[in-house]
Amino acid sequence: MIDLRYPWLLILLIPALWFTWRTPYRWGIPHSRPSGRFARISSHLVPALLAVSLIVAAAGPEFRRDIRGRAPVVDFAMVLDGSSSMKALDDGKEDRWTAARRLLRIFIANRPDDRFSLILFSAHPVTLSPLTADHVRLWHTLELLELDSRDDGTAIGSALMTAVRRLSDSPARSRVILLLTDGAQNRGRVSPQEAAEEARSKGIRIHTVAIGKASGESLYPVDGSKLASLKVETDPGTLQAIAHATGGEALAADDPQGLARSLKAIDQLEKTALPVEPPSEGIPMAHWFLEMAALLALPLAFDILRKRGKRTPAWMGEA
Repeated sequence: MIDLRYPWLLILLIPALWFTWRTPYRWGIPHSRPSGRFARISSHLVPALLAVSLIVAAAGPEFRRDIRGRAPVVDFAMVLDGSSSMKALDDGKEDRWTAARRLLRIFIANRPDDRFSLILFSAHPVTLSPLTADHVRLWHTLELLELDSRDDGTAIGSALMTAVRRLSDSPARSRVILLLTDGAQNRGRVSPQEAAEEARSKGIRIHTVAIGKASGESLYPVDGSKLASLKVETDPGTLQAIAHATGGEALAADDPQGLARSLKAIDQLEKTALPVEPPSEGIPMAHWFLEMAALLALPLAFDILRKRGKRTPAWMGEA
């Protein structure tokens, strides 16, 4: 398929063709008007083809060919809960925060053709990475990320709205928000339902993963090495509602193993998404048209050199 970078330049073809056809080139210095068939045809055709070649070259023609594995099949916005409750140990070994970051790195590694944005939220959402295909950078960001409980809370709606904005201008046909949280909304001015409606209107799916035990009671580190059983308010109903409203799935993870299964399920779901147009790259073709123009200009140049210093026939002044 041939594409043009500056197609609007083709409008110059109209005056160029009109001028070159109305003003034919005079070959040589004949003593009478040229009457040969070749001379008459080429006097109109060669200048016209030369003008067309130069204008098409300026329009930036490109031959586009498909590339495998370089365009985003799916654009993800990963929304990760960074509230203090993520310090809980559901299996007594690995806390939710460490498990979520570790498994998100695996999730990214298994999808080399996709782009990801990373949004951390507690009382307020923070975009740690815009949409990017630089997976190594994302891995390092997740690995070095630490919890900061100074601005604690759970603003799910605001975080989802931030994710919607990150995906709004995405060219990918499949756009997905992946929400990982262990609590219910208790901060923020935007409700999860409002954010879900905005995502639905833009064709963005939301998959939710509720982290933690259904009872809401888990072990939390207290005073260094001690553990205490604490209860965190959860809202699985809201997570299910916002997922189903956008055509996504609501999953639950009682422990790191459950979280791994949830992310694997989402990975499989998004591999069956609608196909996207194959990625392509442009191969410049302007030099071909410039070479054609050079070949057409050669006989004109030789003819002009042959005319140098010679008297113009009287009949040309009569035309």
